[in-house]
Amino acid sequence: MKEKIKYVYHGSVHRGLKTIKKNKTAHGTLWVYATLSKAISTIFISNKGSDLYYYLSGDGTENNPVILVERKENMFQDIFNVSGSLYTLNGKNFISGETGWSAEVVSEFDEDVIHEEYVNNVFEKLKEFNDKGELKLYLYPQRPSFIPNDNSDLIPKVIRWQKRGINIESFFKIYPELKEKYFEQLAEDEKVDT
Repeated sequence: MKEKIKYVYHGSVHRGLKTIKKNKTAHGTLWVYATLSKAISTIFISNKGSDLYYYLSGDGTENNPVILVERKENMFQDIFNVSGSLYTLNGKNFISGETGWSAEVVSEFDEDVIHEEYVNNVFEKLKEFNDKGELKLYLYPQRPSFIPNDNSDLIPKVIRWQKRGINIESFFKIYPELKEKYFEQLAEDEKVDT
C-alpha cells in the first residue's frame, strides 16, 4: 500500500497564486511538480538555475539528506538572489516514481494552494535551511569528494542531453575548459556504441 502524502511543496518566482496549473513536461505529460521537502522547493523558486549551475541530490529524508553544491564561484549569488513564494499543497493527488527522482512528486490535476510563504531572498533562505540541518549547502570551492573539482562529472549527462536533441551550447559557454574533455568522452562513447 502506498503511503499517503499529507502536504507537498512547490516553489515559484510568481507570488499570489491561488492554483498551481499543470504544465507540459519534458516527458510530454501535463503535471504539477512538487517535492516533499521545503528546502528543495525553495531551490526551484529560481527559474535561472539548472544542473549546469549546481549539483543537487537527496530527498530530504534522514537516510538521504538534500545536498546542494555550487559548481563555480558566485553562481548561487547569481541564480538565487531572487524572491518568490513557497506554496504548500494538499498531497492527496501527488504520486512518486514518475520522474526518476525520489524527492519529486507529480499530480495530473491543477492544485489549489493551501498556504503561501513569501521568500524575500532564496539564497538567504537556503542558508537558513543549511543552518537547521535540512539541507547540506556546499559553497564554492567546497564540495563532497565524489564531485570532481573541474566539474567533469557533468560530461556524461551533457552527452545524454545532446543525444536527446537538447541544445548544449550553454554548457560550452559556462565550461569552455571542459570542451576538449567533452569531445574526448563523446569519441570514446561512439567507439563503444559501434
